[in-house]
Amino acid sequence: MEDTTKDGTPYTSHTETKTEVTSSSPAASPAPAESLWRNVQYRHWFTADTAAAMGQSMRSFAISLIAFALTQSLALAGWLGTATMIASQVSGVFGGTVVDRHDRRTLIIVNACCGVILWGLTFASLALHLLNFTAFAIITIAASTVNGLFGNATNAILRSIIPTAQYPKAQSLNQGRDSMISIAGSPIGGALYAIAPWLPFAVASLMFAISGVSATRLNTATRAGNGDNGGNGEDRSDRDDRDERNGHGDGTATAAKVTAKEPTATKRTPTARNSFFSDFLEGWRWMLRCRTLLALTLIAALVNFGINGIFSTVNLHLVGTHVDSVRIGFIETAMGVGTLLGALIAAKVTDRMPLGTGMVAVSAVALAALAPLLFSDAYPTILACALAVSLPIPVVNSLIMGFVFAKVPDEMQGRAGSTLGTLCMLPMMFCSAIAGSLLPHIGFSATIGLFWAALAVNVAIVLTVPSVRSIPAADRWDEVAL
Repeated sequence: MEDTTKDGTPYTSHTETKTEVTSSSPAASPAPAESLWRNVQYRHWFTADTAAAMGQSMRSFAISLIAFALTQSLALAGWLGTATMIASQVSGVFGGTVVDRHDRRTLIIVNACCGVILWGLTFASLALHLLNFTAFAIITIAASTVNGLFGNATNAILRSIIPTAQYPKAQSLNQGRDSMISIAGSPIGGALYAIAPWLPFAVASLMFAISGVSATRLNTATRAGNGDNGGNGEDRSDRDDRDERNGHGDGTATAAKVTAKEPTATKRTPTARNSFFSDFLEGWRWMLRCRTLLALTLIAALVNFGINGIFSTVNLHLVGTHVDSVRIGFIETAMGVGTLLGALIAAKVTDRMPLGTGMVAVSAVALAALAPLLFSDAYPTILACALAVSLPIPVVNSLIMGFVFAKVPDEMQGRAGSTLGTLCMLPMMFCSAIAGSLLPHIGFSATIGLFWAALAVNVAIVLTVPSVRSIPAADRWDEVAL
């Protein structure tokens, strides 16, 4: 793979000599002002990730519409959404280990190829009027399984492309990019669906093709099992210890060891690798020793369950009342606008805002912003709530992902990402099924009330767990134990 030089420009080693300077080494970190866009590898990564995200947006928007059109059942449409979530999360449990053991560029390409094939098959079947609900469910669940296994590779490979100092900036760019996809993706998907139901899937297939082609241009060939450190199997703690002994360290490693002792992962060399099952269990054991991460995960899980449950209810309610697809798409646009505004705020405040403060803010804002839906299902009310609840999310996402990026050892990045994702998404997997099952029986307001209660419980937890509220800003994360 390509490492980075001190000025952030990529270079490729063509000799057998192993460089000691890597993207996670203090010596390799460029000045924060260095532009990410000067890094050719980052541009290829950004293109691949953006195209895949656009493809996901196109197909996600149309799934519930197609399911309802094929069955005329809100319950079946809701349960299909839950089945795809379960498939994604169950495969994601193992996906982190897969990502940490194999070439991440290859995994991105495989994920893209599967997207091209599966969603290409969907649009062809729809266009020829050959698709039934069973076949659609099989394709959707298969695609979610593949994405769960390989989808985390794009995030995991980023650490091999940019230095740690540039990650907050990259995350802000990604949040803004995701916001633009939310703003444009759903209305485009709705308009395409209105023209022909198969068009969103045709575009999704094309986007995955672009993602795969861009990924082939990533000049990386490392395995996370080797540390993603240029292939020398040496992680940051090894280099810090060596540099301190040689008198070249900057003291930061020693300070970190004194202030916060972290759980350590088993180190291994390219010639002494553990089995897949051993690596898998090691990731979960490591995660379960990290009490601060577990507390953050519980809070994130409740926020995900509450917000996504409410908007699953909203989406199925609008589908069931035959609101046109373009208007449904504009709800996602409202959320995208809120997320984009939040990303602009995140770029200015994430360097100095304490993570604990961010967790309190997102919990309280979510509870207050979605309260009007308890009393009204009016379309303007839904749009306003979608906009408001999205504002703090990029700030908290940037803080949490930055915290994980900074604190989790490089060789654990894939497994930590999949473990965190699984735990955070576990309650959310059933949102669509719960909403689809309850809506016909207890109505819109009562179903909203169930998910809103989860947000109220979350606020109580955040306010009563000091270990979360006291997490400081990024410049003091070395003082915090995971």
